[in-house]
Amino acid sequence: MADELIPIRLSHLLGHSGVGAIVRGANGLVIVQDTRKWTDRQGRPAGKPIPYVERVRAALGIEEQLREPPVAKERENGQTDGVCIPATRFPSWMRCPGCGRLYRWPWRQDQTGQAPRCRRNDKACNKHPVLEQLTWVLAHPDGYLADVPWHVLAHQEARRPSQRECKVRDRLCLIERGYEERILRCDACGAETRFRGEERIGFGQGRMLPWTKDDLVSSAEAGEEGNQDLAQVLAIHDTRVYSPKAETVLVIPPESRVRKGTVVDLLYRNSDDRRAIDEARTPLRKKSVKKELAGKYRCKVRDIDDALADLARGYPLYGENLTPGQLRESEFNAFLEVLPDQREDEDLVTRNQSDEWRDLGREGASSPKERKLIDGVRHLVRVDRLKAVKVFKGFTRLGGDEMLPPDIVGESDWLPAVELYGEGIFIALDEERLKQWEQMPAVVSRLNRLLPRYAQSGRDEPNPLTPRFMLLHTLSHLLMRQIESEGGYPAASLIERIYCANAPEPMAGILIHVAVPDIAGSLGGLAELSEPRRFLGILAQALEHSRWCSLDPVCSEHEGQGPGLLNRAACHACALVPDPACEYGNTLLDRGFIKGDAAAGLPSFFGMD
Repeated sequence: MADELIPIRLSHLLGHSGVGAIVRGANGLVIVQDTRKWTDRQGRPAGKPIPYVERVRAALGIEEQLREPPVAKERENGQTDGVCIPATRFPSWMRCPGCGRLYRWPWRQDQTGQAPRCRRNDKACNKHPVLEQLTWVLAHPDGYLADVPWHVLAHQEARRPSQRECKVRDRLCLIERGYEERILRCDACGAETRFRGEERIGFGQGRMLPWTKDDLVSSAEAGEEGNQDLAQVLAIHDTRVYSPKAETVLVIPPESRVRKGTVVDLLYRNSDDRRAIDEARTPLRKKSVKKELAGKYRCKVRDIDDALADLARGYPLYGENLTPGQLRESEFNAFLEVLPDQREDEDLVTRNQSDEWRDLGREGASSPKERKLIDGVRHLVRVDRLKAVKVFKGFTRLGGDEMLPPDIVGESDWLPAVELYGEGIFIALDEERLKQWEQMPAVVSRLNRLLPRYAQSGRDEPNPLTPRFMLLHTLSHLLMRQIESEGGYPAASLIERIYCANAPEPMAGILIHVAVPDIAGSLGGLAELSEPRRFLGILAQALEHSRWCSLDPVCSEHEGQGPGLLNRAACHACALVPDPACEYGNTLLDRGFIKGDAAAGLPSFFGMD
């Protein structure tokens, strides 16, 4: 079959369509190859380096360089400009929808460029229908993947010696009988078994992915009896087949304030030019190189010297200490800092509207109910422009602890990443009021009923789970649903970012933003909703909707619902949002912490009970 070009968004390539993921194209299923294959003709990484990400790397605790995935464009004649990310057709087995016969790699035998068809010539299948790719794979908790060993499964209940010793592998059939009943049969020896699509099979000693050279299938088929290293047969759409691990970091000062297009910026971005200066052995040669660069950058040699001196002083961080792991703390403080002389082309442009917000509470037109809402929010910040860097760190399968890196072997000096641009709204709750609320016995008691399930789930984020987090997370979801209703933004395009900590420095903030791989992501519509009077209306409506749900009283009285029973009063009718919008998989939500419960003595943080 001919090669196929499958367009994929960059943000998806660092998510559910990343390395090791199965992607559907027009002509079938493929699996994305690892980053060792993302190279140009000279074997060099094809993606461009992303500059000004020292803080991002420090916050994530990584030493690797960050590079964008390569981007190719298709011309009208079908040819491509640029480097395509390679993928391998997988699973390699196809099935005839008429007779059920299984074929492995049938496209290798068909040189016509047409879709493979059934080759049986008997009465069981004389119409030769187009084959369909099988949609089951063999996954291992260590991250490996392979075709299902159909021959092993067909003969696992073999009764006669001739069946147990059968070596014929090209006469297997998968027959569907009635609803969800499948029989796997070997026509050569007559062995058959029921196929459920959830079998566990000894994995043997092989380790591979479909585009690697190791032969995992033969290792699995040769697995010893009683082997405890089991792999799981799964349908490709099962969420356990692939779990990407990516982290997103916001770009904040000083890296967000760099002056793009200046000489120091150009030198910082171009390591080859800096290397040419460093490798000049004589003063005369060094002067000549600088003169060439001055012509290239359209500046004076003196500007090159000034830029080099700026780089020597540590541009753009100038010696600022970067603490690994202090990710949310530094972002939280950046939103609260009032930056002087902000330029529109900076990567973080904010306007603190907290004074205007508090002024609303002093207006005679504000009702007592509105003043309670205003008092509950300490800071309101309009985010006209932001940039985030999303870094793909690897993936897992079957919830395993073993994460495979993007290059599979863990030897690459770079990780794939993408720059995302957008805008948003940031709020921070009143800390003194929050401390009083979260220590109330009824609040603590409601959280304690959820903690055993949270501990059993094995989750480590957030750590620890607190009433403060439950309040912030549920409020974030309610605001996103109201923004969708009032501002016209689809909830799937919104992203939440929760800033929560009790110590050493307390945090209680919510960022709701959009982020796309294009500078057009900041058009002003979402940021406009942060105008104090308008946001007060959005907050009031969001809290009003928290008081009821179309599934009440069942939803409000629930002790546990959703994945792992990690939600209480929260369901699709009241608090859940599209999965891409939520950092925590639509779990750890409870409207009870927002609306309160007078009968149970549970106070509402905003005083709406």
